[in-house]
Amino acid sequence: MGLGPAGLIESLTPILSELGHGVAIEEIEMADSPIGEISTTFSLCSSVASRVAEALKSDAFPLVLSGNCNMAVGAIAGCGCATTGVVWFDAHGESTTPETTESGFLDGMGIAILTGACWKKVARRIPNFLPVAGERILLFGSRDVESAEIELLNRTNVQRSSGLAGLQRRIEVMAREVAGIYVHLDLDVLDPTEATANQWATPGGASIELLLKAAQLIRRQVKITGLGIGSYDPNFDRDRKSLYAAAAFARSIFG
Repeated sequence: MGLGPAGLIESLTPILSELGHGVAIEEIEMADSPIGEISTTFSLCSSVASRVAEALKSDAFPLVLSGNCNMAVGAIAGCGCATTGVVWFDAHGESTTPETTESGFLDGMGIAILTGACWKKVARRIPNFLPVAGERILLFGSRDVESAEIELLNRTNVQRSSGLAGLQRRIEVMAREVAGIYVHLDLDVLDPTEATANQWATPGGASIELLLKAAQLIRRQVKITGLGIGSYDPNFDRDRKSLYAAAAFARSIFG
């Protein structure tokens, strides 16, 4: 999935230019050799948080393209955890913790980190990070969710929906409570009959049409302060339908 951002840049840049947006591309890398996965993840989140905050101060819109979902934690911190709502498109719960994970996959903990349910001490190193109340997070399209994740999502009051009606109700509430919404798109939210973005594609997902309607609904209802697209593996996207979906989603957001 580390190959994903390059493919996304190639696809998205012409669309943004066509829509009249100036595009500046910056690659965020580790300054030093990584010590380990945990240290690397949170160091990169810190860099992303700082750059997103700087972009917003200069009236630029942050579009974060990442190999995995955890970078959304840094991006949301950069937007301002205290004033930002989140719509997170994903096939998975992203809510395992070090105590509940069976795979040891750190990238399955993004929402758990964001709500302050785990990695509390190291997450505080991310500039401007504060736990985000579950009421201000909507997980859209999840279906491959472990029982421990369901318990955490319920306990932290993270909202869930797979339809436009639920999305609209939640956006209407959040629009009254936040300064803006950060949208995170994990492309495996799509049903694999529509597009396959990575090796964790799971049946029962959203159609491309539903995804685009969701993007349009969010844009109409509330200010979008940032967009992240992650977990795209071009090796699994043999027909490039996932890349098409990402480009169409971005077009709907940027309009």
